[in-house]
Amino acid sequence: MQTRPYTELYELVQALCGVVFASIEEPRIKALINRRATRAYKASNYWTRFLRVGEQRDVVNGIIPFEAEGFNGIDTFLRIFPFQPYKNIGGGEYEFTVGPFGAELLTGPFNPEIAWVIYKAQKAGTYGSALTNDPNIPEEWFEYMAHGAYADYLRAEGQQEKAALADQEANEILMDELMKLDEQHTQTIISNRIFTNSNMQSRYGFASAIGANGAEGTATPLEFEDGETIITEG
Repeated sequence: MQTRPYTELYELVQALCGVVFASIEEPRIKALINRRATRAYKASNYWTRFLRVGEQRDVVNGIIPFEAEGFNGIDTFLRIFPFQPYKNIGGGEYEFTVGPFGAELLTGPFNPEIAWVIYKAQKAGTYGSALTNDPNIPEEWFEYMAHGAYADYLRAEGQQEKAALADQEANEILMDELMKLDEQHTQTIISNRIFTNSNMQSRYGFASAIGANGAEGTATPLEFEDGETIITEG
């Protein structure tokens, strides 16, 4: 996927601020830039750059570790399957909980050795121009990081009104990128899950919401506080 150099981002932040930063200020600006990178990363589990679909992982004593040699580190487990997803008919899906060592499988084949995971990969370390930094800024975050760092710079300088306007513009830029993800329908396919009486009880604590009068087998829309609507099927 496309990237743009950190030096170009740094120059854009300088241009927005209307100053040439002294060398003593560079660490502060770098921190503001990386703060915005972290916010962008956390804004969605479905950034194409970090999404891994149906990656085979070893299961160790019923747990899929966050880290495995030769693979990306896992930030967020999204779904786990006993077979390669979307290429096999049937096969079900694992229920799991996430603990300090990884995802612990709760249902499915007894004592499996492998599983197929959909997950969000860990972000690289700090962006910057130093040898230990990542100099490649994701294209989809570039403008947001620049305008966001600019807003944070204004706020630190006590220019609250200008900072608020700059922050609004930065958030609109990020929203445009999130809308692109939505239009690709990736999230719809991956996050679409069939809810049953038992797993609704374990996840959300209200199994009676399944079906009419608490009976399974009837499709019922459920609307949560975040506005998401899920169709349940028994």
